[in-house]
Amino acid sequence: MRGLAAVLVLWAGLVRAESWDALYPEGPLWQGDTLYWAEMTAHKVMRRDGAGDPEAFFHRDGCGPTAIAPYGEGFLVLCHLEGALALVDAQGRLGRMIERDREGNRLRDPNDAFADAKGGVWFTDPGAFSILAPAEGAIYYLDADGSLSRHATGLRYGNGVFLDHTRNRLLVSENLARRVFSYPITEEGLGAPQVLIDLNALGLKAVPYAEAGPDGLEIARDGRLWIAEYGAGRFLVWDMAIGLVDVIETDAPYLTNIAFDRNGRAAITGTYDIRLRPLAGRVWIAPTSP
Repeated sequence: MRGLAAVLVLWAGLVRAESWDALYPEGPLWQGDTLYWAEMTAHKVMRRDGAGDPEAFFHRDGCGPTAIAPYGEGFLVLCHLEGALALVDAQGRLGRMIERDREGNRLRDPNDAFADAKGGVWFTDPGAFSILAPAEGAIYYLDADGSLSRHATGLRYGNGVFLDHTRNRLLVSENLARRVFSYPITEEGLGAPQVLIDLNALGLKAVPYAEAGPDGLEIARDGRLWIAEYGAGRFLVWDMAIGLVDVIETDAPYLTNIAFDRNGRAAITGTYDIRLRPLAGRVWIAPTSP
């Protein structure tokens, strides 16, 4: 039943996991053995190459990054607090900023990103994070030539995004509605979405945090989808044929994301308390076996 749940074996027992303090970490990205992650309240992207110590890769005051994705010869950094995209080279040097799409729509707070095989990047732009906020979340695509287009709107805080190459679809978590959508990828962009998972229908243990919902998500090597439930401090493991197969409790209430490397290690990001600045959190690299 557990499959890759051995990655987290009992959160309190992650004695084999490497970890580092971080300031509201999000958006882990593996590039070979190198791990990148964003630290929103530190306004920087960190990099850890192999077994070395983490180091700052990119910094921009006011950026508030939440995700990084490979793009061109470098990377695309999502500046969540600045409401913009930063194009940087392989050394982390800023090239240019993008603030509007090709139709003039202004980005609000880009959040999570995932690159495709065509040299482009899909990302979410969720809008206000409040249970009372209108459904204004959107999904954008930055193509390899630098053209930015909007492909979906009306999400109640569209949050995590993952490109499922096997099924040619984009998986997007809708945090405030507690759902995960599946969008077929078409020649024009995205087809009509289907609700893949409704967290409200899973019979999960209730939590007191009103904005609790799905955040970052990624499919592991065994084909199961891992979903970080922000505000609930747990991972949901979803089998495409069976449904929910595991719920893994952690001691980090505000889990933001997860990413698996080519060997199956999990990079996990989360924050302990969102009431106290600068929002101290942690980044873990957990092995796949106990």
